[in-house]
Amino acid sequence: MRDAAWLDKWKALIDGQSASPGILELGCGSGRDTRWLAGQGYADITAADLSRDALLECRKAVSSAQFACLDLREGLPFSGGRFDVVIASLCLHYFTWDVTVRIVREIRRCLADNGVLVCRVNSTEDVHYGAAGYREIARHYYDVEGKAKRFFDEDDMVRLFGGDWECLSRREITIDRYEKPKTVWEAAMRKR
Repeated sequence: MRDAAWLDKWKALIDGQSASPGILELGCGSGRDTRWLAGQGYADITAADLSRDALLECRKAVSSAQFACLDLREGLPFSGGRFDVVIASLCLHYFTWDVTVRIVREIRRCLADNGVLVCRVNSTEDVHYGAAGYREIARHYYDVEGKAKRFFDEDDMVRLFGGDWECLSRREITIDRYEKPKTVWEAAMRKR
């Protein structure tokens, strides 16, 4: 799969949320997905990242977006129901299980009724990027060269997105984002 176009398959879902959906992109980095969103004509985009440098790069790529420097562990500084769509690509897997659950609750709080979350997280099959050969800190949570990284199996995905979410899609796939193949879970969830 060509990773640069990974959001193409979710365009109809995003369009179905609202004539002009409010979109929150968590972990925007230098703006790869932000550029895609703006290129599709979405006007209400908030791009968020922990790194100020990444946000500066993202702002250069898409000056029309709103920007937020935030640490997901500290909650989301947005009103409840503010967004129709939240996109979280490869940014939800750096935390303990309890913190991950809390972050997902915060995402749900920020979504409008029937809003959707489209996300990607590390798979336990992601052997090229830390799911094997590293010290396990907790179940599926490893010290990968000094950085804590979580890896999810299907049971983890089901537990994380339990009764408060309707699963629209959940699949384990291999992407070409990096030098070696990377295995992730890609999911779309609707707030119940």
